Amino acid sequence: MNLTEQDVRELRKQGDLVRLIKQARAQATAENARRRALVLKHPDLAAKLTEAPINHTTPQHWTGYVPPAHDPESFGGGRPINTSPIRAALAALVEEAERRDGASHRGLDAQTSAA
Repeated sequence: MNLTEQDVRELRKQGDLVRLIKQARAQATAENARRRALVLKHPDLAAKLTEAPINHTTPQHWTGYVPPAHDPESFGGGRPINTSPIRAALAALVEEAERRDGASHRGLDAQTSAA
C-alpha cells in the first residue's frame, strides 16, 4: 500500500485511517499465517527453519513473516532495505513451498507485511 502524506491527511479527515490500518494489519496477519502453514506442511522445508541462517529453535516459532526486500514507493521506492541472508532464506523457503503446491502468489518482493 503506497500512501502519500496527503492521502493520510485525507483519510484522517474522513475518519478512515484507523479502519485502513486495521484492514492492512489483518491482511498481513492472514498472509503470514498462509505462508507459515504452507512451509510447515513440508517437513523438509520446515526443518530448514532451524538451520543457519534462520536458526529458529523449532519450526513452529516462525510466524510466517518475511521482511520486505525494498522500500515501498511512498518512501523513496525500490531501494533495497533488507539484504539479510535470513530474509533471502525465508523467501526461498516460501517460494519453494508455493512451487510445490502450485499456489498462486503475488511475489514476496511486492508484499509488505506488518504483522
